[in-house]
Amino acid sequence: MPAVVTDECDKCAVCVDECPMGAIEFDEKVFVDEEICTECGTCIDVCPKDAIVME
Repeated sequence: MPAVVTDECDKCAVCVDECPMGAIEFDEKVFVDEEICTECGTCIDVCPKDAIVME
């Protein structure tokens, strides 16, 4: 399951916009909804800070 590495994340929200399942939400921090995520890896591929890694 992808997880946001908060130390690297600058909350740019690119992953939120690019997630085909809409599984990434942005509140005070970015997080992945594990019930919706299909582990496609799009968020990992589009993150400009490499802040999302497979857990």
